[in-house]
Amino acid sequence: MADIPATPRRSFSLDGLTLRYAVLAGLIIIASIGFSLANDNFYSLTNIGILLRSISVLFLVSMGMTFVMLTGGIDLSVGSNVAFSGGVGVVTLVATSSPWLGFVAAIMAGMAIGWLNGFFIGKLQLSAFMVTLATFALARGLALVIYDANSINVHNPVFLWLGGTSWGNLPVVIPFVALMFAALSILLYKTTFGRDIYAAGSNFNTAFVLGRRPGRKLIWVYVLTGFLAGLSAIITVGRVSSGQPWTGLYLEFDAITAVILGGTALAGGRGKLLGTILGVLLYGIIINGLVLTGTNPYLQSLIKGAILLGVVLLDTYTQKGKA
Repeated sequence: MADIPATPRRSFSLDGLTLRYAVLAGLIIIASIGFSLANDNFYSLTNIGILLRSISVLFLVSMGMTFVMLTGGIDLSVGSNVAFSGGVGVVTLVATSSPWLGFVAAIMAGMAIGWLNGFFIGKLQLSAFMVTLATFALARGLALVIYDANSINVHNPVFLWLGGTSWGNLPVVIPFVALMFAALSILLYKTTFGRDIYAAGSNFNTAFVLGRRPGRKLIWVYVLTGFLAGLSAIITVGRVSSGQPWTGLYLEFDAITAVILGGTALAGGRGKLLGTILGVLLYGIIINGLVLTGTNPYLQSLIKGAILLGVVLLDTYTQKGKA
């Protein structure tokens, strides 16, 4: 009797990023259930609206930070840039009474700080950490000078529309962020520019030899991050109906945490925007839940630090495992 060949078994395995996304989705569900048990208002439409509005700026800044970290860089100046570009936009609005000129001024100011970062990092090959640490102080100082350390109230309904308007319980800014996510995804995954970003983060020298001009791409990546900081400034002013010199404080910390949480490698060359979105959602739910349950603010900072330390250790361990 002839032997019947064994039917080969199909193996099912997930790649690292897909597994990370599955874990993040599970953690989002667990955190949501846990906080809803701790406070009945967690699932209320009002709280969901507050949650989405509060993390809208973090969504935008974190997507920009993802581009930067894919190149192997970092941007510590984004929080200060939001304060600076918001100040430029508000002062322009007050001086001209034109919300459109205010929009343009805010975005151009954000892009100017981004270009400054990109020039020193991409063109002169200086350390991203040191350059953006310098512009972190520079932009915050400029914001304090522009505002004279005082907030400026804004009453123009056009300027406040994006950050302050809701359709029912849905903040207008959420569909806007979704559109930005779609546009940035096309830019990152469907264009030569996006492929060059991954190439620069994987191996800068090889990308240079292959003629991908990684230095020039770095400049544009930081300009893009500045553009998103300018948009974030407009949304922030709309949320609170005023421009404030200390807005965006520690925003870079939250963005870096969310991006690493979403699976983007600290060394660059690996990561996706979807992971960043999940990372922001999880991070935002945890912070919202801690506030809703009345957790001590000092303990909240401790938990934020613990989350960042944990994901950095996880990322380092993962990278060593692949080496």
